[in-house]
Amino acid sequence: MTREKAEQAGLYNVLASAVGARDMTPAVDFLSLEHGDTLMLCTDGLTKHVSDSRIAEVLGNTADVETGCRSLIDLALSGGGSDNLTAVVARVLPG
Repeated sequence: MTREKAEQAGLYNVLASAVGARDMTPAVDFLSLEHGDTLMLCTDGLTKHVSDSRIAEVLGNTADVETGCRSLIDLALSGGGSDNLTAVVARVLPG
């Protein structure tokens, strides 16, 4: 099911897998990353209150990831903060 169809069906926040669950099936993929790419891992406590486009805008316009991460948390809290929230942001440095 596509993300759009899941959202339309009201299934965008249904847990499909969890760390420690008996039937956990991890999703594994490989990405080619380049200098300046930004990665974020977060819970739905962020995405319930901050849109994907706003997340991309904040991270794309922030010089350091700590400031960007804190800004996203502040946006989620000011947008309602109705769920627990965890966010980790990393940026690929030149190597």
